[in-house]
Amino acid sequence: MAAAQPPSPWGDLPADLLGLVLLRLPSLPDRVRLRAVCRSWRAGAAWGRHPRLPPPLPWLALRDGGLVDLDGEPIRCPTPIPRHGVVGHLAVDNLAFLIHRDGGCSLLNPLSSSASAATAAITPLPWLNLAAVDGAIGQPGVFIGIGAYVNVYSKSVLSSPLDSSPDPLVAVVTSGGRHVAVAPCKRRGVVTIVSGLMAPQIPGLNPTRFSDIAFLGGNLYTLTNAEGLLVLDLGSNGVDDPPNASHRRCIADDPNQHEYYIDGSTKNKSLVLRYLVGSNGRLLMVRRWMNCRQQYYAGDMDKTRGFEVFAAVISDGHGQWVKVDSLGDQAIFLSSECSKSVTASQCADGIQQDCIYFMHRIYDNPTKECHGPCVDPLGDSGVYNMRDGTINLLRPRAVMSELRWKRQYLTWFFPSDE
Repeated sequence: MAAAQPPSPWGDLPADLLGLVLLRLPSLPDRVRLRAVCRSWRAGAAWGRHPRLPPPLPWLALRDGGLVDLDGEPIRCPTPIPRHGVVGHLAVDNLAFLIHRDGGCSLLNPLSSSASAATAAITPLPWLNLAAVDGAIGQPGVFIGIGAYVNVYSKSVLSSPLDSSPDPLVAVVTSGGRHVAVAPCKRRGVVTIVSGLMAPQIPGLNPTRFSDIAFLGGNLYTLTNAEGLLVLDLGSNGVDDPPNASHRRCIADDPNQHEYYIDGSTKNKSLVLRYLVGSNGRLLMVRRWMNCRQQYYAGDMDKTRGFEVFAAVISDGHGQWVKVDSLGDQAIFLSSECSKSVTASQCADGIQQDCIYFMHRIYDNPTKECHGPCVDPLGDSGVYNMRDGTINLLRPRAVMSELRWKRQYLTWFFPSDE
């Protein structure tokens, strides 16, 4: 009888079989561990060999700069957010938008593992200085300590991925929602300032503020607190000149839209939060309805009871919001700081289509280290099903209990597997 052939070494596993294994690993850390087994596995499991690999599951970003996966396990970041000289940061897809003590800004990739990670992971934004922006619009921030600049910045977005675009733009909501500053990330350019105070005001309403911003189709859209929609056409050169370029209104403010509604009989208060999300080529406004008792501070007794989704239909520069009953194959991950729409069928680990994965309101959950005892960071997180209107737990109960030990702000972070 012929001698039995010895088994092939595990290192000789073909790339196509490695690809099948990767398809069953929705967590990026698991994919990284697989590639770390040996050199042949690293080469065979490289992202370029498997371009149809589903995107990894999102993570949760903590206010102290840490990251945890959806099971509550901490993520080791090769390039953590620096403590020295940074007074704040915002999550931007798979990056952190850093605000420095002097008002300067930069973008950080906390997962960069290059040999010179500390340098390669940081992209300075030399043309965007928030101290100069706020001074130009008459909304100066506060300097704390020695030269430390502080103001209210609620969100930052990129026009396209930083590492795959020749010249992406960055936009940041400043002055507590009153202004939006836009600047190029790489080339020399001016800063465009979009001001809610320049928009037409409705008698009886508070001055226009921006609830959210989003890039779509080469334009920057801003959503007002009265559900108006403004667009800044960025043009072929990226940012308009002069720096205080005008913007046009696509959808007028609705005087019947408010942030709070009070039931006359029960005196119970309803809160409405509004988000702007690009989804499969459409611009969506998500309206979130929350119950909150009038005698409690915001955040202590909040409870989300449902969502409404509307698509912007724009023709000849004018438009309207049209209600959407289904997201189709899309799933939306929603938070005050970082939101994203994904194709559920391309995701692993049971991401459900036609659902909204939402986080608790970030600004109602101060960290214990800074402001004393805080509310439950996951108290109002969940998954809303557009088809039947039900709300389920964001994660299994055991995982939710683990995440509650974090006791910090939580928002979405979307790691890249490239």
